Amino acid sequence: PVHKISIISRGRAAGYTLKLPLEDRKMQSRKEFHDDIAVSLGGYIAEKMVFGDITTGASNDLQVLSALARNMVARYGMSDKMGPIAFVASAQRAMFGEGVDGEQSEEVAAAIDAEVKKIITGAYKRAEDVMKKHRDALNAIAEKLVEVETLEREEFELILIAHGITPKKKEDIEHAPLA
Repeated sequence: PVHKISIISRGRAAGYTLKLPLEDRKMQSRKEFHDDIAVSLGGYIAEKMVFGDITTGASNDLQVLSALARNMVARYGMSDKMGPIAFVASAQRAMFGEGVDGEQSEEVAAAIDAEVKKIITGAYKRAEDVMKKHRDALNAIAEKLVEVETLEREEFELILIAHGITPKKKEDIEHAPLA
């Protein structure tokens, strides 16, 4: 869940959305990764929808979601096409964009790249559909942020509820099918 949203510039970030897990865990599911990637695309999609252009504002989000999608395929065996194989020897190699081990063929590297693109494209479509469907809530959140600069979870959820969106609870997140 979203715990805080701010448009106050801090360091290199022009603003941020803080999401915290409902509980401490050591493992994360494929569905949760797909959801995280879709959420991370929100700022990028919002810029395109609202301004008809994109800026460098989402660059860190894009780096993080790309590394996450690559880890899903090349490290965690979360690709149906590639199967339960770890193509990356360590988390650090995949995390910092070094790709697959040098021992892999160009064909395997291309297949991994294609799976990463498929994951991100699917997440993009899901996020874009949600944002189009709930454009009025997006506008209300943006207007409130211009007014107060920072929203805490309770304020954010009240805006969602006012626009007919029921914030997800722990049970909803754990048992929802992957869209």
